[in-house]
Order: sequence, then C-alpha cells, then structure tokens
Amino acid sequence: MIGLHDGGVSLREISRRTGRSRTAARSAIKAERGPQSGDSREKPRAGRQPALTDREVRQIVRAASTGKFFAAELKTQFGVKTSWAEKHILNPGTWEYTIFSDEKKFNLDGPDGYKYYWRDLRQPAQSYVRCQNGGGSVMVWGAFGAKGKSQMAILRGRQNSGDYIYTVSEYLLPFAHASYGVDFVFQQDNASIHTSRETTHFLQETQVDTMVWLARSPDCNPIENVWSAMATRVYAHGRQYRMVEQLEDAIVYTWGTIEQAYLDKLVESMPSRCLAVIKGKGAFTKY
Repeated sequence: MIGLHDGGVSLREISRRTGRSRTAARSAIKAERGPQSGDSREKPRAGRQPALTDREVRQIVRAASTGKFFAAELKTQFGVKTSWAEKHILNPGTWEYTIFSDEKKFNLDGPDGYKYYWRDLRQPAQSYVRCQNGGGSVMVWGAFGAKGKSQMAILRGRQNSGDYIYTVSEYLLPFAHASYGVDFVFQQDNASIHTSRETTHFLQETQVDTMVWLARSPDCNPIENVWSAMATRVYAHGRQYRMVEQLEDAIVYTWGTIEQAYLDKLVESMPSRCLAVIKGKGAFTKY
C-alpha cells in the first residue's frame, strides 16, 4: 500500500487492488507517512443554518468589541435601520426640505474621533502630538440643507435642554425660516437634550416638524461628512492650536468655506444611502 501511495495511486485504487477498505489503507499510510493533506478538513455542520450572515457576524463582532452592544440588540438595530431606509427611499423628495444638524467637538491638539482622515497621498501623512493633560476643546453646533447652512454656534460649557433650546431658537429657526419658510423637516439625533420633555414641548410650540432618527447611525447623517471635511481643513498640514479662541476662529472660518455644491451632493446622496442600508440589511455602510 505504501508503494502504491508513493507511486501516486489514489486511495480508492489502493483499496481495490489490495482488497482492504479505504479506512484501513488510510490508517496504514498515515502510520507510515504521517497525516495526509485533506485529513484535517472541517466537515460541513449538520443542523439548522446560521441565523446571521457572515457579513452580519462581522458587524456584530466589530460593535461588540466596544462593549456597548449585545448581538441581539445590534440585530434589532439592523432591522429598525432597514425599515427606516425602506420608508424613506420611497419618498426621495423629503430630503430637499430636510435640515440636517449635529454637534461636533474639535480639540486644540488634533481631530476628535477620527482614526482615519482624507489626505493627498502625494503629501506626507499628518501627525499630532497629544497634550498630556488633554488640552482644550471647542464644541459647536451646525445645520445645513439643500438651501444653505446655518450660522455656526459655539457651545459654552456642558449643555442642557435649555441651552439646546437657545441654540435652536437663535441658530436653527432664523436660518430655516429665511430659507424654507415653514416647509422644512428638522433632523437631530437622539441625544437626551434633543428629546427631553422640555425640548419636545418647545419644538411643538414653534411648529418644528422633526424627523424620527436612527440611534447609532452616523453613516446615515450627511453632516458627519461635513465635519470630516472641516477637520481636514482645520487641521491641515498637522496644525494644532494653543488657544481656544484661535480654534474657534478657524472653525467658524472653515464652516464659511464649505461650498453649497458640496452640500447639495450630500443631500442628493440620501437615496443612495438608504439603498446601501437596504442592501446591507441594516449593517454599517461605506458612507
């Protein structure tokens, strides 16, 4: 059997010629020559098929590594996200009247929350030296839509519902009424100060129509792309700031340089974002 095996004869042919079973032939060859290639192949598992696809498993593992979700919670989130996208992809005209908003923190010593950033590959990569004491930061609020963008709001200190109501009344409403009249939909995330009883009452009293928004879905909010573009400009060439006032000036100036053509493309991307969510069954998208 060993000679036949060394001569390239198949296991089936060895069994036929020697009159021994293939199991016996395999055992004899293994004892003489060691394990053969293919002996350790994993056999198909019997039973029901997995409830999650490979893609969904990877998404769950990625999110679970942060310690914030259980798999069941994330699976539910994917379903809610898909349903949301299916609803809105049937009403593409909504986006023309939607005002997207969000808060964003900028640090003195470099971008906040970005492990990756866009850069010209012909230029050296940017690097940032973090202050040991954490340095200072600036929190801002902004909003934009197909008809322009609001003034940039600099947020002072820890924000509560009253502070947020002030931001909406002084920054959102003047922009919205001047650009859209009363025919607009306000998008905000589900932060507690956005959805508190006090804030909800104010929005109802001022007849602001709000959009039901998804939890933990920054890929669906195009203003995240705006923040990324701004961070690239604010921290261009690895720039860092010594004073909060300098950073504030840079943020406000950069906000003013964001072109409407760019904002229009982001608004126009919403149907594609919804389609990507549907195709991905609620998983995180490229956006």
